[in-house]
Amino acid sequence: MGGHMLIRTYIPQMPLSMFVDYFWYMEAYNPSHSRELTLPDGSVEMIIDLGEDVIRLFDRNNRELVFGHAIVCGPHSEYFVINSTCASRVIGIHFKPGGIHPFLKERLDEIHNTHLPLHALWGSKISGLRDELLDSLVPEKMFHILERRLLSLAIKDLERHPAVQYVLNNLHGHRIGEVIEQVGISHRRFNQLFKEEVGMTPKRLNRIYRFQEVLRNLHSGESHSWTDIALECGYYDQAHFIKDFQSFSGLNPSEYKPISGRHYNHAAIFT
Repeated sequence: MGGHMLIRTYIPQMPLSMFVDYFWYMEAYNPSHSRELTLPDGSVEMIIDLGEDVIRLFDRNNRELVFGHAIVCGPHSEYFVINSTCASRVIGIHFKPGGIHPFLKERLDEIHNTHLPLHALWGSKISGLRDELLDSLVPEKMFHILERRLLSLAIKDLERHPAVQYVLNNLHGHRIGEVIEQVGISHRRFNQLFKEEVGMTPKRLNRIYRFQEVLRNLHSGESHSWTDIALECGYYDQAHFIKDFQSFSGLNPSEYKPISGRHYNHAAIFT
């Protein structure tokens, strides 16, 4: 497939928009690198490959994981690597942190840092979905199919636990302990609840948000010193910042190479 890379995104209607950041579609992506680093943002991604290939990933120990055409990436606080040689046509759903919770029997902390075939979570409920997507010739039509299908997968009411929602809204730039005080549930009980719905503790998610802010900063192309970025994004000092960056990406900050036209959560790996 030649041609230019095409990326489309779509924000679903309410109530799905409370749980989903956006749906996305990508075709004719033929990068010069064969592997791509996917950096953690704490949320869940559902991916369906519409090409002939199967989905190939590598975990942080460089073990290859091979799936069929459709997977769910659980909430990640670790990076993983995708084989970017076979991404011909792909469609996906990028959930908000904790957004997949109403659609799953599983607690989110049970699928933290894991990849699962789509059918492992939804079985026969999603049979025929990929064929239905392949029959629609335009991304817009595919988005409506996905939207309808996702709504039908809800097994809980489409609402957020108010305490979890409050903390998610207020994590940025506040001390976590103080935010949790406001919800009137013991810290221990609340952390448990948050892990079940979001997949990790508020503290860890907050660290990921801070890391994401660094990526946005680096991606914006304005040149800042590492010390400035560290302090702007709320790290104590440069050493703290570098340690966190390495733990989430496996890279030193200066090794991070964003890919033009792609989201800043993706970086090229040249081996």
